[in-house]
Amino acid sequence: MAAFNIKSTLLAIQSYLAASGHVKLARIGEPKSPPESVTAAVYMSSVAVAELTLATTIESQVVTIRLYRGAFDDAEAAELELAQVVSNISRDLLGEFDLGGTIRNVDAGGQYGTGLSARWGYVDVGGTMYRVADMTVPLVVDDSASLAP
Repeated sequence: MAAFNIKSTLLAIQSYLAASGHVKLARIGEPKSPPESVTAAVYMSSVAVAELTLATTIESQVVTIRLYRGAFDDAEAAELELAQVVSNISRDLLGEFDLGGTIRNVDAGGQYGTGLSARWGYVDVGGTMYRVADMTVPLVVDDSASLAP
């Protein structure tokens, strides 16, 4: 069984988003109260060992970035703003490539499963409706898993 260093991956994505200027707030986990402006919630979707050698592991760690924007104050503006933020984050993630640390690269084409993608929807948070974009960000991570008997 492998124990993954998931915390480092979540913190790397949160730190990237907080520094990017694309969102007002980047947090790990879903908000408990209505967020302001464009807010990002980061959470894990899946982890797996993608390759195993005698000395190391290569993991696939898939992170979801959920972007929130008020849905109905101006629906057209919400749609356009979320589209721009998704485009900017995607561009930056692909350009940054490794995000430092043990993250080898963003698996844009889905070499180890799913590729970089986004899906739009609506979510109610504390009685306020939000337009959301869920970005699926697959990451190839080097040697974060510790193997136990």
